[in-house]
Amino acid sequence: ERPRPASPPRLVEAPQFRLQQEALAFQPPGPGPPPLPTPPPRPMSGGRPPSASRPASAGRPMSAGRPMSAGRRYMYTKEDLDIATADATRRLGPGGTGASGYSEAGLQKRDFFFDLRKQRDREKGRQATGPLWVHLAAQAKNLASALDLNELLEATKLFCSVRYDDYELYMRLLGEVPHYVKLATADQLCELIRLLARRRLRERNYVEMATAHLLQKIRITDDTLPARLLVKTANSLAALECRSQPKFVEHFLRHMEHRVEELDAPLCCQVSPVFVANYMSDALRRAYLKRCAETQAGFHGPLYELRNLACTELVLRKEHHSFLVSLPAYVGRFLEKVRQHAAFDKWGSVTLPPAAAPDGPKGAHRSEMSASLQMKASTATGGQRGDVFNSDMHRDVSACLTHLGIEHENGVLCGPYLLDIVAMDMENPARRIVYEVNGPHHYYEGTKVLTSEKRLRHRMLGRLSQKLHMVNAEDWRPLTAAQKMTFMLKMQQAQQDENSKEAKQQAAANTMRAPLPALKLESVKPPDKGTLKLKSVRDLNAPIRVPVPPSQRNRQALSAR
Repeated sequence: ERPRPASPPRLVEAPQFRLQQEALAFQPPGPGPPPLPTPPPRPMSGGRPPSASRPASAGRPMSAGRPMSAGRRYMYTKEDLDIATADATRRLGPGGTGASGYSEAGLQKRDFFFDLRKQRDREKGRQATGPLWVHLAAQAKNLASALDLNELLEATKLFCSVRYDDYELYMRLLGEVPHYVKLATADQLCELIRLLARRRLRERNYVEMATAHLLQKIRITDDTLPARLLVKTANSLAALECRSQPKFVEHFLRHMEHRVEELDAPLCCQVSPVFVANYMSDALRRAYLKRCAETQAGFHGPLYELRNLACTELVLRKEHHSFLVSLPAYVGRFLEKVRQHAAFDKWGSVTLPPAAAPDGPKGAHRSEMSASLQMKASTATGGQRGDVFNSDMHRDVSACLTHLGIEHENGVLCGPYLLDIVAMDMENPARRIVYEVNGPHHYYEGTKVLTSEKRLRHRMLGRLSQKLHMVNAEDWRPLTAAQKMTFMLKMQQAQQDENSKEAKQQAAANTMRAPLPALKLESVKPPDKGTLKLKSVRDLNAPIRVPVPPSQRNRQALSAR
């Protein structure tokens, strides 16, 4: 038996020769002729080894996933060249000299916005606090005079998105807006109004300035607003409750009435109940409800989300009954359909409280409220595991009641709203005590006035026969942990005493209205055969005295004479 021949030495060669060599080198053991010699590899043209062959990038285009070689130049588009030409022309000085485009302020702005966006992406989902945000706020105040309108709006938007609490910062940024407001577009003016509403900055001067220039855009120029932006602006104006310019309000409502046909079903669902109840005119309200009925707003898609429409139907039914009677029949049928669906659906027709912060990496407050409400409305869990909290202050109040041993529930359904806390009266278990938590984000910035949405909620809950006991942020925040316990204990005890007093008064009134005792059979004597006399029920031996009317007394006296 001949031994297996050794494989030839490995050489750097072309792929076709390497495959042939591997095929010839693999021989099964056994007798047979010796293997054929492998031909040597052919040298490449020019004497270069195969490894030094021409690079793949030369002569053919690079693939999309392969990195570009170091010698490949970037291909500028026509738009890039136009921008570079415009920038060079702008920096061209007298006599052909060019001014440098370098500026230290430009680098500071670039670094500031880079840090602000980066930190915002990290902290979104909760209220921003800490020394880093204090440093960014100080930088924004220093650079405010060097920012243009787009940069001012972007900086304000980034700080608002993390609910940074610094009234001086927002006033510093807004103080630079009047320099650019004359050249602002309609989109920029609407964004300014929306930022004021998001931060609850009820500054009449800035709102009137923005609305005055927006009125010119609506009436004169062709700078029209998209339908979605128009609805968002309307909701923001209603949230700010600024109606100091009747001329703007009239033209804005008329403009929206003319464009109501552009609203589809999702946009009709986005109109806030505050705008319908407090800001709309009867003509616009009628056109809007007709459009909702025509598009069957809220009844499209896999989830029937009727949060705003269910609340709007309640407001119209409780406060605009005469207006509802004058609507066409098909609109009335649509509103009745909304009411019946809201009575059945306990998730998609419930108005969620305003979130303390938008959803992000550090928290998802609104998503948590929606999930808790869905768990509460679910029949699988029995509706016992879902606590809906609208703020951290709400959690603190609930924790205090739990520590005091008071049974309560967070987020109890009442029409299209959720009652914050419903506690049991420990002295009168049949009664309930409703606590309304007014957190810091329920007030206008720098004031002690509740937002329009919160006041509408209180008004509607009062219409639904709910007596609310307010826990305000200005009373709660300065207290220590022990003082918070004492505060809630005093409030609970005071309401329990009041309920006990009302229960005693009700019991006394019921006793006065109690029926007379029934007559016993053995106490009733058989009637005499003589004259039948009427007896008193209380005293059976005394006859009934029939009172004489005052009009008959004088006649009896005259007849006696």
